[in-house]
Amino acid sequence: MSGTSERVSTGLEALDHILSGGLIKQSAYLVRGGPGQGKTTLGLHFLAAADGQSSPLFIGFQEPEEQLRVNAESVGIDISNFRFLSLTPEEHFFTEQQSYDVFAAADVEQEPLAKSVMETVERAIPTHVFVDSMTQLRFLSADVYQYRKQVLSFLRYFRERGATILFTSELSAELPDEDLQFIADGVITLDTAPNGSFLQVSKFRGSNFLRGPHQMRVGNRGLEIFPRPLPPKANLGEDERWRWSTGIEKLDKILGGGLEAGTISLITGPSGTGKSTLASLFVAQAAAQGRKAAIYLFEEEIDALLHRASSLSIDLKNPLREGQIKLEQVEPLRYLTDEFATLVSQEVEEEGVELIVLDSIAGFELTLGGDEEAKRALHALAKSLSRRGASVLLVNEIEALTGQFKISGKGISYLSDNVIFLRFMEIEGALKKSLGVLKKRLSAFDTRMYSYEIGPTALLIGDPVGKQGWQGVLDGQQAVHP
Repeated sequence: MSGTSERVSTGLEALDHILSGGLIKQSAYLVRGGPGQGKTTLGLHFLAAADGQSSPLFIGFQEPEEQLRVNAESVGIDISNFRFLSLTPEEHFFTEQQSYDVFAAADVEQEPLAKSVMETVERAIPTHVFVDSMTQLRFLSADVYQYRKQVLSFLRYFRERGATILFTSELSAELPDEDLQFIADGVITLDTAPNGSFLQVSKFRGSNFLRGPHQMRVGNRGLEIFPRPLPPKANLGEDERWRWSTGIEKLDKILGGGLEAGTISLITGPSGTGKSTLASLFVAQAAAQGRKAAIYLFEEEIDALLHRASSLSIDLKNPLREGQIKLEQVEPLRYLTDEFATLVSQEVEEEGVELIVLDSIAGFELTLGGDEEAKRALHALAKSLSRRGASVLLVNEIEALTGQFKISGKGISYLSDNVIFLRFMEIEGALKKSLGVLKKRLSAFDTRMYSYEIGPTALLIGDPVGKQGWQGVLDGQQAVHP
């Protein structure tokens, strides 16, 4: 019965994960949502997950069997062993104008409907049943009490024969489904928000589940769900934290030996200060040490990055050919935020990537969602990767060239274990560059700011700005003191 811990797959690995292993056997679950949200597609995935020892049963009140078969084939779902019970009105219902003068239509039509269901079930003995939609029974009921009684009896009939049931409702203000939500053992809602479609579980008797919303997509591969990432427990001890190097001895020394593995680092500064170049140094050195890295570009083109790196003697092309590093151009609207998080997490878990560069945060927000949604996704993704032992470099651009110092302008510095800032200085009418380390949670570092230049080979680190007589660099009021 519904209290058992035995599970039944929904046919979607991601949804099974959200449901802590799948549906509970011999239970009934409501799938609710508006038109076009993927309710029927979810039902087809569920039926296709049957083990083949019984015929999964589709009971449809709306689409005819022929149309359902075409739709299933278009998304690659094999329904060859399905049994369909179509209760949609036949053509003659319209042409013959059936009506009942003495009895109510509900009284006349309920009996043949029940008979059709019983005959089909006795022949098929299904373990998986999908009903699309239960709302149609409301029109065959004299009142709400009779409707509720019929639904309870209908679901009990299937449960007692060993079936697990998914049934849908048509979500609208005119046809509320609160009564079905109370009756069901679980409730799965499919809906749309400004940042895309999502799935949310609001009820699941007898089991824990991952609370949503979880982003999803209905496309040519059926229903794809991307569970909201939850950071796992940290799996790196202090003795396991090696350090990522830039390959530039003086810069590594400023960083206290490098950036510790499993940390989140923010490289921040205005355009043209070399943020992406600095990130490329870490990636090239990781590849040279036999470790895998990935750069996700949200703004710059891959060819431009490779050309600049090559001109500065930073070798990205060879490790790219050898599979040591991955470069991906993330196009607008290509990924949902949680879909992208799933992709990156798979690179870490399945491909052994240990260093992730997101270039840049502004591009991340524009490409994957609004400010607050992107900030939530960035927090969850970065923390999740960090606790899996991967290191994350976040490249952040600030608008001001000089003037009052700002770390990020995005309110994300709290997320970072390490903060490296790059800064322009105006010296005698010319723009000079300086860098410094603002924060390192796990080790000491050089607190002085240093001048630097880009090229002809990578970054050339100069002397501390104070030693050169420059003061007030951070507040934009720099002056030269002899």
